[in-house]
Amino acid sequence: MKKLASLFLTFTLFYNVFGFYMMFADQKEQTWVAAMENTQNSDFKIFKVKINPYAYIVDSGFEYVNEDVVVKNTTFHVFKNRIQNNVLELYCLKKVQQNGISAKIQSWVDHQLFGHSSNNDSPIKKILKSFIKDYLQNDTLCYQLNYSQKALVASHAILPKSILLSGYYTVNHPPPNFI
Repeated sequence: MKKLASLFLTFTLFYNVFGFYMMFADQKEQTWVAAMENTQNSDFKIFKVKINPYAYIVDSGFEYVNEDVVVKNTTFHVFKNRIQNNVLELYCLKKVQQNGISAKIQSWVDHQLFGHSSNNDSPIKKILKSFIKDYLQNDTLCYQLNYSQKALVASHAILPKSILLSGYYTVNHPPPNFI
């Protein structure tokens, strides 16, 4: 009974911790959304995309969205959009943090691929070795796969007398094409 009670209390503790985490994350997101809704339209970068709708679309008001768009290796966050005269207008702000992360990753990859090191190994070989070490298992078992097997030719199998009314023989090739 004590184990069951301790298990129940542990479960409720983790449930409450998860609930508080979700509550604070939602509160943070709501304050961010409220701040973005109050941002003036002149602060946004507006992308205008001409669309050809397959149905009649009435000009719409602003629709609040939460999406990311990458344009020429620059990440923008789309906050709202609207359709006006068959033109989709995306109101975006540049994501500085995402662009910084992308630049760091790009410089790291360039350094790994083309950088100079005191090792005699080329950077490509170093990346390949680290990839093999990290992601591929290195089993020391050796298997020899030098099996030789003679090809067997099977003739038509005649069905037993108990199921002679089945109406077909088993064959090793598909039926002929009569078309």
